[in-house]
Amino acid sequence: MNKKQRNRKIVTQNRRNGMINRRYSSTIKTLYKLFQTKIKLYNLLEDSKIEEKAKLKVEIKNVMNNFYSILDKAVKKRVIHKNKASRKKSNIYKISQKLNT
Repeated sequence: MNKKQRNRKIVTQNRRNGMINRRYSSTIKTLYKLFQTKIKLYNLLEDSKIEEKAKLKVEIKNVMNNFYSILDKAVKKRVIHKNKASRKKSNIYKISQKLNT
């Protein structure tokens, strides 16, 4: 393999890996925004709508679990640093704990 072919291969790998990294970053941002909107909806609901609040609470829990999963996978693939992931998890957890009180 000569130098030109090696450079072409490296460029191809960089593009592929960049797309994968972008996919993880984008998914993290999207799930965080979804979590925030669900929290806002939960806070806007009146106390009389208990069933809707319960459904929304389950949805929030599912979004949290997906968010945690994607963060862990991103750390494993070295897309984000483990401290950043743990900071994001902590922030999400703190927000979700306010719902239980």
